[in-house]
Amino acid sequence: MSKIDTILAILGALMVLAMLAALGIVLGLAMAHDDGLAANEGRTTAERNPQIPGWTLLRRALAKRCPRCGQGRIFKSYFTMNHECPACGAILWPERGEWIGAFVIDWTATSGAALVTWLAMSLIFPNASESAVLSVVLASVVASLLIIIPWSRSLWTIFLYMAGASGEIRLQPR
Repeated sequence: MSKIDTILAILGALMVLAMLAALGIVLGLAMAHDDGLAANEGRTTAERNPQIPGWTLLRRALAKRCPRCGQGRIFKSYFTMNHECPACGAILWPERGEWIGAFVIDWTATSGAALVTWLAMSLIFPNASESAVLSVVLASVVASLLIIIPWSRSLWTIFLYMAGASGEIRLQPR
């Protein structure tokens, strides 16, 4: 396989990954919106999650802030999440198994980083050995995973909030 074939294959894989990610985002947000409306139907006014515009939720996710109030931090430290918002008390991840969506975001980001790094290495260093390219791609995957982890959990928290699965405030004292 020639270098140009490799580059075209990588670009094709990036396009497929981007289309699948975009489709997943659109479908996920649509399902979350519908689930959130259904979840609010059975709640009293005090229990309902406030309807917050999508761009505001996205800004809160990127800032790693509570989807409900926008004030409290979602994380205690870089890798450790708060169970509840320290400002308003909203439950952020109600179930222990809520990590799968964040994992999919991690996987998509690291796959994209691997493909982009491979493409860059093919273009910038066309004569590099396969082991050198593989080493750089592996390093980019590990680095991108370490970088994306807090934001993937933050974005997934917003998704759970939109779906009505998080954001509830405990009405009784603990």
